[in-house]
Amino acid sequence: MAIVKKVGEETVEFLEEENLIKVTIPIKIIRRGGKSTITTPDGLAGYEEMEALQKALIQGHRWIKLLENGKFNSVRELAEKEKTDKARISKFIRLTCLAPDIQEAILCNTGAWVLTLKDCLKPFPMLWAEQREHFKKIVLSAPN
Repeated sequence: MAIVKKVGEETVEFLEEENLIKVTIPIKIIRRGGKSTITTPDGLAGYEEMEALQKALIQGHRWIKLLENGKFNSVRELAEKEKTDKARISKFIRLTCLAPDIQEAILCNTGAWVLTLKDCLKPFPMLWAEQREHFKKIVLSAPN
């Protein structure tokens, strides 16, 4: 079993030149045989426990980076390699157009909204200010 212990404070920064959000979490990995788990001061946090929206956003960033770096010439090529459909890739890549503060709220489980993957796969505005208003309306209209 590998245990990952958080040894410092996390940082979040927006890299304008690469149009990326960089999240740094200082950790120490203690390796042991068996299943891998991640231990943080807040308890266990494994990949399987991440929410679907977080996974989709991370996957979208990965896929767009592969396309931007020229490793694949088209979404079709990428879809064939990843054994998924073009629509899924396109929808997940669109999530990378969310405002940086919305992406941070999704990845860090913070912020005023509780968004789902279903909410974010529907069409949303491209302007960040309009996105904030759009998602506030969705959360306000959601049943409690």
